[in-house]
Amino acid sequence: MDDRSSLGFPIMMEFFNLMSDRRAIAKGLLLLVLAGSCCGPSFAADQKTNRPRLPEDVRTFIERRDGCDHFRGEDSPDAERRAQIDRELQRLCIGTDAELARLKRIYAGNKAVQQSLDDYEVNIETGN
Repeated sequence: MDDRSSLGFPIMMEFFNLMSDRRAIAKGLLLLVLAGSCCGPSFAADQKTNRPRLPEDVRTFIERRDGCDHFRGEDSPDAERRAQIDRELQRLCIGTDAELARLKRIYAGNKAVQQSLDDYEVNIETGN
């Protein structure tokens, strides 16, 4: 056996160890990417709609404002039902004009938020 063949073995082992380390790093990075996609920030895609998930304050506003708009479109000749509608209008609608303007200002650079908020009429409180 000559010295050259015995020198090649440690070099090959070092090469295989290096490649093994790189695979371990690549696996770790892949796991981080996958974990981030399922447990990411509030802007990750919404599982039900496949649209970007909106920030909590925007989702809260949308839920409230949708309720407000529902009652804004409802009318009843029944006095008791009309009183219930008026209570809901007070509870759900008051303050939404200012909140809509605030959210549009805060999320001015967020296209998904702006598109979601563009669906809402401005200055509804004066028209109740």
